[in-house]
Amino acid sequence: MREWEAEEQRKCDEAPRHRPLIRPVSASVHRESMWTDYGILEGYEPGGGDDSFEDGLIALVQKNELVAALPGHLMISTHSDYRLCVTTETYARRPPVETEGWHHVVEVGYHSPTGEIRLSDPTGAPELPNLAVRGKGHYRIRVHYAWLPWKGDKLGAQRLLIMAYPRRGDDVVIHRKRTEP
Repeated sequence: MREWEAEEQRKCDEAPRHRPLIRPVSASVHRESMWTDYGILEGYEPGGGDDSFEDGLIALVQKNELVAALPGHLMISTHSDYRLCVTTETYARRPPVETEGWHHVVEVGYHSPTGEIRLSDPTGAPELPNLAVRGKGHYRIRVHYAWLPWKGDKLGAQRLLIMAYPRRGDDVVIHRKRTEP
């Protein structure tokens, strides 16, 4: 089991690191690879509105197959059977759009009622760093997704780059439609 865990961790350790095109306010590479029980990373802030279990966000995320948001509720969909290698970056202004090397890139608007945008696996994985660089308010969340090959297999692990920056706008922008590796 230890050998298998070590190999799973190596997948993320050897993943290419993102080199931001502009200087982020903060950047964090989640050092330990993550699992999700149901293929969901989620953030819920009290005061966002409806009950997070009954607000219909899961149906919204299924439309673009990656990310969706409602006030106080953010959800990212991944494959539940493969490790996640996650990097988060926050910006004071809109970063350039990057699609090269990614299999899917989607951006959504998000309203943070508390200023604590923290994603995690709802079944108990550690939380990722706070994405709300300016506290409560309106943000754009851009999610980059790619498969990482491993030892000849196309699907070794999943790589996520999550960018956040202050800006209004609730529209969903698909910068790169889902492609297969």
